[in-house]
Parts: sequence; C-alpha cells; structure tokens
Amino acid sequence: MLQQFNVVVSGNLTSTSHVDGRSYVGLNANGGDYVQHVNDTPASAYAGLTVGGTLSGNVHVNGLGLVTGGDANGINVNSGASYVGGSASGSSFNGDAWIVGAANGGNFNGGIHAASYANINVNPGRVLAAPTGAMTSTLAASTSTNFGAVMTGLSSQLSAMHATDGTKVTYSNNDSNVLLSGKAVNGVLVFDLTKEDSKIFSSKVTDISFNLTGASTVIFNTDDSDLSLYANFNQAQTLGSKLIWNFAGHNNSVTVGRTFGGQVLVADGTFSNVGGANVEGGVFAKTLNQYGEIHLQSFTGTVPTAPVPEPETYAMLLAGLGVMGAMLHRRKKQG
Repeated sequence: MLQQFNVVVSGNLTSTSHVDGRSYVGLNANGGDYVQHVNDTPASAYAGLTVGGTLSGNVHVNGLGLVTGGDANGINVNSGASYVGGSASGSSFNGDAWIVGAANGGNFNGGIHAASYANINVNPGRVLAAPTGAMTSTLAASTSTNFGAVMTGLSSQLSAMHATDGTKVTYSNNDSNVLLSGKAVNGVLVFDLTKEDSKIFSSKVTDISFNLTGASTVIFNTDDSDLSLYANFNQAQTLGSKLIWNFAGHNNSVTVGRTFGGQVLVADGTFSNVGGANVEGGVFAKTLNQYGEIHLQSFTGTVPTAPVPEPETYAMLLAGLGVMGAMLHRRKKQG
C-alpha cells in the first residue's frame, strides 16, 4: 500500500488540489487533480484513480485510467481505460470508456459503451462489445482489498513497536523549536510520542527538525485525538520517503498548515492539509480534506513485522547466548 499509492482513503475525499501519484477512495470523491506524474507512479494493478462511490466536482485524471463504482459527473480522463459503474454526465474520456448507466453530454475519444447516449461527441465512434482487458484488470483490483482494515492493522502493528532506546524530543526557544533525535537499530528508528504529541502538535511550535542517525525507516507513534501543526518542517522533501507518522487516536483529527513530510497514517480519523500546505510523502486516512498538493514520495523503508529490540535487549541476548555456549563447552569437556 505505502509503495503503490500516493493516497488511500477508506471513506470520503474532498480536494481542491492535486495528487502526484495513484489514489484510492473507498466512498465518494469530490474534486481533485490526480496522477500528475504518470511516469513516476509505481506499477500496480489499480487504476490511476479508484473510487468506490460517486465521483464529481471537476475531477482530472491525467493518466492510468479510472474506476468508479457510482456516477461520474464533470470529470476528465486524459489517458487510460475508464470503467464507470453508474452514469456519466458532462465528462470527457480520451481512452476507452465503459459506462454501465447512461452517457449524457461530454466527449468520448476512444471506444465507448453505455446503456444509453444523449448529447455526446464521439470520435472515432467505436462501440465496445465488452470491457477491455485493462478495464477488467483494474475493476478486479478495485474490490480486491479492504483498505480500511489494512490501515487499521498497520496502525496497530506500528503502535505495538517499542521506542528505540535513546530517542529524544528536545525543546528550545521557549518550546517553539522541536528536535527529534535518535540512533537507528538495523536501520529502524521508532519514537513513542504519546506523551509529547499534544506539545509537539500545537500552535506554539514554529520549527520542527530531525537528527535521525543511520535510519532508513522512522516511525512516529502518537495517540492524541486532536492534533494540528503549523510549524516549519525541516527536510520534508529529503525525509518524506523514510518517515511514517502513525496517528493512532480513535476518531481523531489531524491538521497541518505548512509543508509536512512523510507517510501520514490516520486510520480512524480525518487528515486535513489546509492553506495550500503540501505533503511530501503520502496520505492514508479514513477521511481526507485536501487543500494542498500531495507529492509523490513513495515509502522506501521497511516496516518490521515484530517490535524492534532495543540495544540493551541485543546485549542481553548475546550475553545469554554466551552463557549457553560456555555451558555446552563444559558439558563436552566433562563428557
């Protein structure tokens, strides 16, 4: 999920901005400009935009096609095959389009099928007898995964991980500057911010920076239910592909008002990037209110399948192995 998608929303999405890569919306989507960077988007069986319900509000899909389970109203698909499970009105399709319901108004510049046609422009006028292979593939993918359950499971998995020994949250300049620092174990660095999140994500903080020694994967666990950050986020573009922010609070709300870096996981709540605040990473949430760009920074790290042992745990393990080795050596000599 973190590699294939730029955005996954299990519920509803509202957007006035663009998403660089692939998006999935479980319910309804209103507005937005999707798959801005077609060539940089990782390969997947999914369409460029998949919507479980209705799609409306001057939507643009720049490539890799579309699947929507409901109606499509006022949308433009620049390339790729499209499957619309309802009716399509006032929409343009530059690739093949299969409309289960009626096609009313709009332009069709590839093959077309609809239950009925009214006021449409068709070029070249090729009628499809059946969904194409591309449509069949993306349609099958669209219902293959319960992303709500995937996000909830991932959030629980991350929350169970122990904080890496030595991680620190340092405040300065009357608590307006925050430094998150630590040294990774096997490339993984885990922060437990459950006692700090309301202080970090507050209007008082104006600058947040990082010192993440040896880390290729960094996980920040929080559990507060209402968080907002309007601070300068240092190294957002550099760190975006390494960081996972696990906002694990129940029915929570997370708002950022300036550029933010990392994969944002709000499995049971709403994420909002407001005032044109960009996200350098990805957004994976129950609900998304998008008023800033979401740039493609696919996750390049590795999520451990078990809690990361702290350095002293390794020391104890090695000491235990040493004792066992000595005991076996003595037994062999006695034998």
